[in-house]
Amino acid sequence: MTREHGKVGAIAKGVRRPESKLGPSLELYGHVDLLLAKGRGELDVVAQVQRVPGYRIEGDVERMAHAALIAELAERVCEDRHPLDGVYELVVLSLAELSRETEPRRASAWFLMSALDLLGYAPQLMNCAMCERPLAAAPAPFSAEAGGFLCEKCALPSMPAVPLATIKVLRLMAAGDLATYRRLKLDPALMGSLEGVLQTQLEHHLDRRLKSLTFLNSMTNSLSPSGERVRVRGKEE
Repeated sequence: MTREHGKVGAIAKGVRRPESKLGPSLELYGHVDLLLAKGRGELDVVAQVQRVPGYRIEGDVERMAHAALIAELAERVCEDRHPLDGVYELVVLSLAELSRETEPRRASAWFLMSALDLLGYAPQLMNCAMCERPLAAAPAPFSAEAGGFLCEKCALPSMPAVPLATIKVLRLMAAGDLATYRRLKLDPALMGSLEGVLQTQLEHHLDRRLKSLTFLNSMTNSLSPSGERVRVRGKEE
């Protein structure tokens, strides 16, 4: 993922050799300064590489899995050599946030909300997605098909309501207030509810499910039963 050229395919020749000068700077999800040479086929060739000072994604499997989610979604929405405004900057910011955040789920949830907004898929959080009346300060059902939360009159009786605390945090995230978001205390149930809304909205607009998201959800459900995602329109997320 590059700032000027979008998604670019490249190969680093001899990178696994002990004497390679490229290997030490090339790591998964790293932020690097590259010099690419035009290859004979579709792939460019890495000629020089220097690691940009700053974050490093390393450590536990969970953190790496959340980094994979950020990378996979960015790769999915970008075409080869066609940069999409804001995606590169969002990826760098999100990976940096992930590297410093003690709870990786918080960082990837922020990324998902920011990505939805950047792509024009952000859910309606202030007014009913169907009738556009202001939402009451109360729990409300969420519908990805409608594009957001529904008021009491528009929602079906069978639709489960999302907690008001979840809606308030989503509004804070949509406002871009990262400093305040960092200070919030999000328990596993609230974190799972946030993920349920964001993931449902995202997958409604994607042509196929993200592999990294499937892996993350299976890992989260096995390690943290109290953090299960909410049911949205009768579907467990």
